[in-house]
Amino acid sequence: MQKPKKLLLIGGSKGNVHLLNFHRLIASYFEEILVVSNQQMDQADVQVLNFELKNPFGMLKNVRKLKSIIRDFEPDVIHVHQANAYGLISSLANQGKKPLVLTTWGSDVLTLPKRSILHRWMVQYVLKSAVEITADAQFMADAIQGLIGPTPVVIANFGVEIAPMEQRTSREKVIYSNRMHEPLYRIDEIILQVTPFLLAHPDWKLRIAASGSETERLKQLAEEHLPASSVEFVGFQSAQENRANYLSSTVYVSIPNTDGTSISLLEAMAYGCLPIVSDLPANREWIDNGVNGIISAGNLSQELTQILEMDYVGIQEKNALIIESKATKKANKQKFEAIYDRIFSCEAFTANT
Repeated sequence: MQKPKKLLLIGGSKGNVHLLNFHRLIASYFEEILVVSNQQMDQADVQVLNFELKNPFGMLKNVRKLKSIIRDFEPDVIHVHQANAYGLISSLANQGKKPLVLTTWGSDVLTLPKRSILHRWMVQYVLKSAVEITADAQFMADAIQGLIGPTPVVIANFGVEIAPMEQRTSREKVIYSNRMHEPLYRIDEIILQVTPFLLAHPDWKLRIAASGSETERLKQLAEEHLPASSVEFVGFQSAQENRANYLSSTVYVSIPNTDGTSISLLEAMAYGCLPIVSDLPANREWIDNGVNGIISAGNLSQELTQILEMDYVGIQEKNALIIESKATKKANKQKFEAIYDRIFSCEAFTANT
């Protein structure tokens, strides 16, 4: 009888939305998946573990706990998300005994190594502990190779669904923002920069989804600068509600200071929104300025006027083709499954099982 394939999936983020999306993407490949995270998540078997590094004694205690989980669960593959505390504790607990796949998210390889020599060492250690590494953009792969030298990096993201073309035609005069309400995502700048446009076009509305530590401040800022009819905060959106907002909105705006490939950008492109995004390497891998969207120069009101004068249907068609070829769940599922196939087929893995 063939042994069931078992995956230990490790990681976390606010609400665990990204980790849950990845779990759904690859779930059919394995017979058993156990998630280890800093919090519970729906629709998955989870063991909660503290991944903080502030207390060295506490960290070592959690390394031992994870080592015990690995021993009891006996995974065939460990897949950890982010080369930060999650990657470090996972690598220390595993000690090279099981094949470890690392998926980087962006800030872990772009900004974390710049904080200190210790942070740089940590990221390098985690990267070197992995038998396979993935990144969602080529510039992230370049950063990884700059940290540890020439090494293969698979470019893959978590994938998006494509809306049928007939569902992309009926649009409201809505500018949609759905990034988290944290300083990184600069929702305050979106409010301030779109104010002239909204005051000049009272039939348009800024719809702000999601939530975070800055939600109340952002609501106050909007109240100070915009008529109540020009802005609405709709809070956290389910996948269905978020999809409905993409399909009904005309423009999608996201201007964080730093980012990897944003799944929300890919979703907005797939569902036919006109995208305006910050000038970041990851965004330039998807948006050709003035062709299928706008790379923002910091004047959203002017850029809104500009993008509304572009060929709406042409942009939708271009973006649908881009998403279908590079960003669907099917295309990226195949990339991750190919990684697992390589691990299960290699002689070293077979000898250790």
